[in-house]
Amino acid sequence: SVMRLYDEAETASLIKKIVGVAKKGAFMNVAIEGVAEMVDLEEKILLSTFGKYGAEDLGSEYGEKWWKEKITFFYPGHMMDIPQCFGTMDTIAPYDKIEKIYWEMKKAIETNFPQAKFIAHFSHWYEWGCMIYDRFIVDGEDVPKDPHEAFRLHQAIWNCGVRTALANGGVVNDHHGVGIKLGRLMKEQYGPAMQVFEGIKKQLDPNGIMNPYKLGL
Repeated sequence: SVMRLYDEAETASLIKKIVGVAKKGAFMNVAIEGVAEMVDLEEKILLSTFGKYGAEDLGSEYGEKWWKEKITFFYPGHMMDIPQCFGTMDTIAPYDKIEKIYWEMKKAIETNFPQAKFIAHFSHWYEWGCMIYDRFIVDGEDVPKDPHEAFRLHQAIWNCGVRTALANGGVVNDHHGVGIKLGRLMKEQYGPAMQVFEGIKKQLDPNGIMNPYKLGL
C-alpha cells in the first residue's frame, strides 16, 4: 500500500509536471492492496473520511499515473540539481504534532530565507504518526557565487529547519541519515542522554577511528 500527501507547493510543481494534476490544493495519493473484500472496505472508509473533510475524489487515473511515473521524480530535469541550493530535511513525529511541525518549518524557512521555497509531502505512515519529507530549494540565481557564502547559506537553512522541527517535537532526521552534516545537532535532540552514545562510542572505538564525527561522535 502507498499513501502520500503533497502540500500545495509540491502539488503545483512536481505533481502537476509529472502526474498532470492541475487543480489547486494538496494532492493525496492512496493505493490499497490485498484481497478484494478488504480493498473495497478500506476504499469505502477512506472515501467517506475524505468526503467528511471536503476532499474531492479524483478517481484512479492520477494514482495509476503516479505509480507508473514514481521514478520519474528523480530523473534529470525533475530532480533538484546545481546550481540550485537545496536540502531534504525529513523528520517524524506523532500525529498530534506533525502538522504544526510542517507549518512552523515552512514559516521559519520562508520568513528567514525569502529566496528559498519550501515544499513537502507526508509519507511513511504509522499507527502513531508519520514522516514529513520536506525540502528547501533556492534557485541558482539566488545562490551566492562565492562558494563559502553558498555553504554558509546552506548550513543556515538546515539549522533553521531542523531546529524548528526539534522545537516542535520532531527529530533531527528520520531515515536519510545524520552523518557529519547533522551530527552537530544530535546533542540538541538528546540533551544529557547524548552521553550514552558517547560512552558506547568510547568503549567500541577508543582510538576514534571508526567513522569519526558521524552522528556527532
